[in-house]
Amino acid sequence: MLDLPSRPGPAPEVYGPAPHAQRSQTAPVMLQEELWERMRALPFTYMAPTLVSVSHARSLFIPEGIGAGPAAAFQRGREWAHIHPHHDGSLHLTLPDPLKDEVEKAGWGVRHPEQDTILVYGPRERGELEVVWALVQLSYAYAVGELG
Repeated sequence: MLDLPSRPGPAPEVYGPAPHAQRSQTAPVMLQEELWERMRALPFTYMAPTLVSVSHARSLFIPEGIGAGPAAAFQRGREWAHIHPHHDGSLHLTLPDPLKDEVEKAGWGVRHPEQDTILVYGPRERGELEVVWALVQLSYAYAVGELG
């Protein structure tokens, strides 16, 4: 079980399902970039063109043979996460269903209407960056088989 604080304020406007993205309360670009730098520094991850999102999303993959994450820990192929372009700043992650439920309940994101991922809202300020980063780390742990 996560100990997620409730996300303050109303939820941002979301549209989709294709693309599924955040329309309001856009994360400041500097926070998006700091999050991305942390994401791409995770061990064994590599960046490649997305297999599921808009062409200019930045996606992360884990090579075959690294970790033992279940098939549900990947969006397509070995892609486990992507962050949307600067005009949006949200990201799609894979998490086990109970954790997706907690993310939704605390107001940090919504499930994708057609895929088995969760849209996590972009961080609006530094405290939110830390919460989103914790969710990214859980998604990574799921992909490498360290989270059931």
